[in-house]
Amino acid sequence: MSFVVDTSIPFTEHFVRHGFAVLPGLVDPAFCAEALDEIRRLIEDRRPLDTWTIDKPGIVNVPFFEDVGRDEGNSSPVLGGIFDQPQLRAAIDKLHGGPDRWDGVRNYYYLIKPFDPAGEPKLNLDGFHVDFGTLPPPTLYRGFLFMVSLVDTEPFSGNFTCRPGSHRIAQKMFIEDPELVGNDPQVKELICDRLPVYEFVAEAGDVLLWHHLLYHEGNPSHSLNRRPRVALLGEAFRENWLTEINPSDPDLSPWERSLAQNSFHKPMRDEGRFARSKRAERIAVYEAKGISVDEKWKHYSHRTG
Repeated sequence: MSFVVDTSIPFTEHFVRHGFAVLPGLVDPAFCAEALDEIRRLIEDRRPLDTWTIDKPGIVNVPFFEDVGRDEGNSSPVLGGIFDQPQLRAAIDKLHGGPDRWDGVRNYYYLIKPFDPAGEPKLNLDGFHVDFGTLPPPTLYRGFLFMVSLVDTEPFSGNFTCRPGSHRIAQKMFIEDPELVGNDPQVKELICDRLPVYEFVAEAGDVLLWHHLLYHEGNPSHSLNRRPRVALLGEAFRENWLTEINPSDPDLSPWERSLAQNSFHKPMRDEGRFARSKRAERIAVYEAKGISVDEKWKHYSHRTG
């Protein structure tokens, strides 16, 4: 069963109800062309996009994290400019409930999913997941993600695919049992069973924002005209982890409302502890190598609230 985006409601309400929102043409095509040219430079491949395959340039997922607790500080001024796109920034601010909520940290990836000659023009319905590996997912978290398509795609271009509404079901299950692993096959089946499927078929400049508990997946790229998926994926996080959510609070942002659909909730465990411990380990490795680390990153995201 396929899902059609409801354009009769504000994108913020679509995010709350369905766990994602699509904003067509939000990013300037000129930026998309510049970013695509930068990716071509980085992968050293100027060939036409319809000649790209999984052999060359291959499936690409490259992080650029300003946060050195996540990475050694790789950056691209061109690609990082995605955070300066005014309409995208306005959408992030609106979903967060104000211009001072996003923490300003530029963490992002560039993604390439080129044509797979051995693939088939169909969606993979077995790979839905949340991005927390074998850990129990956080029920509240500290923000959401966005994807900007830099090219026109078509059905089966290896597009981002999701299960609308899965964020609400997943959060309820994880609240009831905080030790559940979100990517356990039985858990995924319970959450995704009978939910519709949405495929993000995009034009250059289209943006998709999504909830951290939205079940999603990529697909093999085998579209009619061999169009690849080439996109930027960014994080729109607050520095602080939420520690409770109260649906009766009249001042909740749309993002917070998306987390307040299963009654009042205060997690029993510190949901940011694992991320902070991994940051400390990485920073300790840098300092052991004689790499200086700014104090900001040693304490980043330690606060809650």
